[in-house]
Amino acid sequence: MLIKLIKLGKIITGAVSAVLIAMVVPSLIYAYDINDKFSIEGNLTGIYQYGDWDAGDLDETDRGAAVLDLGANFHPTDADEFQVTFSFAAGNGLNNISPFYLAPFSDDLEDDLKDINGRNRDYLLEAWYKHTFTLSENASLGITGGIIDSTAYIDDNKFANDEVTQFMNEIFVNDTNVNLPSYDIGGVIELDISNVSVRALAMNTKYETDTDAHKNYNYFAFQLGYSIDTSLGEGNYRICGFSTNNKFPNWDGTEYENLYGIGISADQEIGDIVGVFARLCWQDDTAVVDYASLYSAGVNINGNLWGRKGDNAGIGYAYLNGADRGDIDNTDAFEAYVRFKILEYADISLDIQYMADNYNYAEDIDGFIYGVRVNAYF
Repeated sequence: MLIKLIKLGKIITGAVSAVLIAMVVPSLIYAYDINDKFSIEGNLTGIYQYGDWDAGDLDETDRGAAVLDLGANFHPTDADEFQVTFSFAAGNGLNNISPFYLAPFSDDLEDDLKDINGRNRDYLLEAWYKHTFTLSENASLGITGGIIDSTAYIDDNKFANDEVTQFMNEIFVNDTNVNLPSYDIGGVIELDISNVSVRALAMNTKYETDTDAHKNYNYFAFQLGYSIDTSLGEGNYRICGFSTNNKFPNWDGTEYENLYGIGISADQEIGDIVGVFARLCWQDDTAVVDYASLYSAGVNINGNLWGRKGDNAGIGYAYLNGADRGDIDNTDAFEAYVRFKILEYADISLDIQYMADNYNYAEDIDGFIYGVRVNAYF
């Protein structure tokens, strides 16, 4: 009983500390002047997670992390836009010691922000330029180039796409089977015609090999989206496909294959309070991959249900089926969170995750991760 009380005390202490930061930081930041063409945005996130799992000799443990994201946007004209984004972090949370295949916190943490993609670049996430052509009253064409993040264009979802304000586990932030690269050289074409959107993306990036070296490859993705507004509410439906060049080893290590697959991401409002989302993805497993298919779904609940418009809650479940020749047979992931707006520019979330990795040739593992997340915005 005493041990449980100590663990609870750690969670409460972490939450209180993060709340104090959230209360102080916005008041300091707002001393800066911003004009109508130039803006600076930022977010300070603090997390504390406690893992209670059944994973052989690996004991339950707790970790924290803090992340500061800073973005500068310059809009010299209505058609031209420049964006630079930096991120700084202290700590890696449970990501580096968790026994599970899926990361319990999807944000970029301390180790992720150093030597990004093997490019000998730290902290700089994005640096791109976009020009938008107005084709008609209801049609536009945008072209973006530079250091980009593919998750900003492909596999978006209204209720499950932001690790800062929504789900924390990576599987409910983006579809891991689409293998979306981030923070590297690429270009995007965005065509919007009324309620139809088309995205075409190409990037050159790297992945880390078993020898700690980085291997260069090309990534291509295409997404078709459709938005509809009915008596139920707004709905968004997307289908995407992706492929790489032949740079990934096969299971025998005899030759290199490409990664390719197809995914679906959908979200739908059901009245003013409830929203639902779903993701489905299938990828070829000729090359070495962890999972061949993904199925996830969940619910978002607006704080209007309990009289607080700025709050929300989410519940999600995901099932991932392992590759035919892989070590892992399947994974179940469940997450539930509730987020409370505590100040005009700050919020706090309470989060619980359950994961179970079932192996083909090793002992299965499962367990819970309890978390607190606090944000300060400016």
